[in-house]
Amino acid sequence: MQLSSVYLYEKIKEKYEITERGTLSGSDGYLRPFLCYEKKETFRHGHVYVVQRYDKEWESAVLTAENILWVFCGREEIDAASEELQQIPYIHIALDSLEEIAEFMNDVQEIFDAADEWERKIHDLMLEHAGMDRLLQVTSEFLQNPMTVTGLDFTFVAEAGSEYLPPRARLYTDDGLNMEYVNALLQNETYRDMADTHEYVMFPAYISGCRSMNRNLFVDGKATHRLVLTECRSEITLRVICVLDILVEKLEYLLAHEAEEEDPDRDMEQIFVRILSDRTADYMQVSRELSELGWSGNHEYMCLILQITYLNQQNLSTKAICRYIKKKFEDSVSFLYQDEIVAFFDLTRLGKSQEEVAGKLVYFIRDTYLKAGYSRVMTGHMNLRRQYVQAKTALDVGSRKKPYLWIHYFGQVALTYILEQATRRLPGTMICHEGLLELKKHDEENQTQYMETLRVYLEQHLSATQAARELFIHRSTFLYRLDRIKEILQSELDDPEEIFYLELSFRLLEQEQEKE
Repeated sequence: MQLSSVYLYEKIKEKYEITERGTLSGSDGYLRPFLCYEKKETFRHGHVYVVQRYDKEWESAVLTAENILWVFCGREEIDAASEELQQIPYIHIALDSLEEIAEFMNDVQEIFDAADEWERKIHDLMLEHAGMDRLLQVTSEFLQNPMTVTGLDFTFVAEAGSEYLPPRARLYTDDGLNMEYVNALLQNETYRDMADTHEYVMFPAYISGCRSMNRNLFVDGKATHRLVLTECRSEITLRVICVLDILVEKLEYLLAHEAEEEDPDRDMEQIFVRILSDRTADYMQVSRELSELGWSGNHEYMCLILQITYLNQQNLSTKAICRYIKKKFEDSVSFLYQDEIVAFFDLTRLGKSQEEVAGKLVYFIRDTYLKAGYSRVMTGHMNLRRQYVQAKTALDVGSRKKPYLWIHYFGQVALTYILEQATRRLPGTMICHEGLLELKKHDEENQTQYMETLRVYLEQHLSATQAARELFIHRSTFLYRLDRIKEILQSELDDPEEIFYLELSFRLLEQEQEKE
């Protein structure tokens, strides 16, 4: 493969003392070296030429030959002050004997051997359709630094060598997307300026604690992804460009063809969209289709809905979130439905409980300013749409009742949901216990506290002693009030159904007060 003059200069400098050099670039490219003992009439363009000894006779050849990297040996001084010579890519090494030059030639050949071996591995992986992760792994080992490919919306695509990254420099963590890192990027002018560039851009260390070299990846002429090489094992210099140029070409090819390939989760997604959108769907057929995909009728399932109102503030897309969930939980399906992200989890295949799944997503949901609603866990396929309704209810009711929370569970809002459903056609005052309204009226007219007394009595499971203690009154005073309450209610408060009706009525009246 062709290696840039900067790449060769830095590799040679690891073993040899370089006394002079001309203009070297990270974007040029040269093939394996030839050894010259004397000046020739012509030289093969695009190669490295190792000259045994530099003298004035070589100057005209050096200045007229094109696309050659010169390596001059010997102790003779080079006219470094010559402006013309300074524009030529050359390296000067103080080597005297032919043995030293021969050893140098072998070392340079080994530099090319290592690069060619890397390129061969990349080529073989492409033929094997090994995927982006393997390409990054081989390149990360070659360049001795971690590599990541993400979408411009921070969608995770592939990574290698992440185990060497310090926690702060990891864009993806066990707790979710590293929002501190993301926010630092979004506020960085260099990051914003590289939106459509084909150039390599260095991000400073203060963003994540490590410098990184970044290159946009283009599909159909549009920047869609980004390659990131993070500096944490060895220094990143312009020499890596000649390697990354080859990798970028392969990655853009894979991304272009990936868009054309059928999504392996597409069938699963279409089934769930049909479940949610078509109330006349044949559930037996749906069950058979899910079972064929490994989601059995005796497995436990859970639904999650994510509200994406604030998504644009974080430069995240629905695709980014869906891919993140899929990366965390292989046995899940996520998709956009009615402007919200819906995710279903096969908990049995995952071998996890609802609490474990929710725990893995809690920081991601919080840090990306999402709102979440979880359904209950249910077994089988027949309740999947109902689980969606549960999750939707948890999100809607929970966001209204406790807007300061970002995660809501159906079990936490079920009672509020029941009360809201009960009062859809009639207000709470028209369906609550009629005697309770009489108590309320009596309190208002006589400044008594019978409503509060009855509420505490019910909360204390009809224990007069406990109720009196909670109200800070004498037991005899409480019993007097209780007799008056029974008289107004025209009830002995010994019917379990009436007790339940009274407790429900208190909730209905409280709900009415909240609406006022």
